[in-house]
Amino acid sequence: MSETDLAALTRSLAGQFAFCGIAVQRPGAAAEFHLATVPRLAATPRTMFRVASISKIVTAQTTLKAARAAGLDAPADAPAEDILGWRLRHPRHPDRKITLGMLAAHTSGLTDWGGYLLDPGTKLSDWIAKTGKWDAAPGTAFHYCNLGYILLGACAEMLGADRFDHLARRLVLDPLHVAGGFNWSGVPLRTRADRLPTFRRKGDDFLAQVDEKVGDGAISNVDGEDPTGTPWRIDADVAQLSPQGGLRTSMDGAVRLASGLARLDTDPLFTPAHGMIDDPEGRFDSYGWGVQMYRHPDFYPRPLVGHFGGAYGFLGGVWWDAAARTGFAYALNGLPDGDDSDGMRPQERQIFRALAAQIG
Repeated sequence: MSETDLAALTRSLAGQFAFCGIAVQRPGAAAEFHLATVPRLAATPRTMFRVASISKIVTAQTTLKAARAAGLDAPADAPAEDILGWRLRHPRHPDRKITLGMLAAHTSGLTDWGGYLLDPGTKLSDWIAKTGKWDAAPGTAFHYCNLGYILLGACAEMLGADRFDHLARRLVLDPLHVAGGFNWSGVPLRTRADRLPTFRRKGDDFLAQVDEKVGDGAISNVDGEDPTGTPWRIDADVAQLSPQGGLRTSMDGAVRLASGLARLDTDPLFTPAHGMIDDPEGRFDSYGWGVQMYRHPDFYPRPLVGHFGGAYGFLGGVWWDAAARTGFAYALNGLPDGDDSDGMRPQERQIFRALAAQIG
């Protein structure tokens, strides 16, 4: 498929969505960007937006690097409670310690059934004791859990003796030359001004769900407010950075992150051989430190490592094709109101087919 065909695909998807972006980074070549919006919007490769669960790559890799810097020889096996300083056990399996690897691989037994949006100042230990909901025994089954990634962010803070957003920038984002930050942390005001809200389509219109307003505080949450206190309170404020999904970056940042996966830890922590996968949409195969791994994906001709993202009307993904030494990213912004399925949409499959044809 030619470059013109990818450009035509993005244009055809704009209208179905408020924004469509595809970026490709092949070895020895400048990154290619194909972007299209509905007429009332505009975007460049550096226009920022919320990338949802793509954030988990940065969160888990930050925690892993902080653990190694703290001298942990086997970070995946380190009990999270030893790092956090408070007891973290499955109430029905109190003899099993929950490790960093279990939190990263979604095998801790913790679920999102009780929610994961904490009020400012709420300690994670208090939240989980009062509201936490549990499922399978730790280490025996995969159950995707956003709350586990808030815990990972707290562990990173304890290991690195610094705020999670600062650690993420120093350990992962800056080394990969990815501009952005969690809930706009560290993003200059002039850059915040060049942003796309996350939209939902309602009839013929697109309604902003997130980032229509962005504040000028140190961080800005989905409502445009800075919810944190001063000074920063470890184990009380990390959730306000949304380690599970709050990274803001751009198509340029997304494709840099995709290519940067070649330099990050992509060893599996969980495979189907390890236990049951609670995944009714068939979205998961193997999982590592914030990365999904597909050995034989049904939507692409070669193995892939990366992560999907989807929330508030956004769909996207960053992926590394090791065989082709190529990273790529895509973003679709503006799902129909009420469409909350976790399954892959036909438009995503179109994008993967087009990328496979172009990459060869």
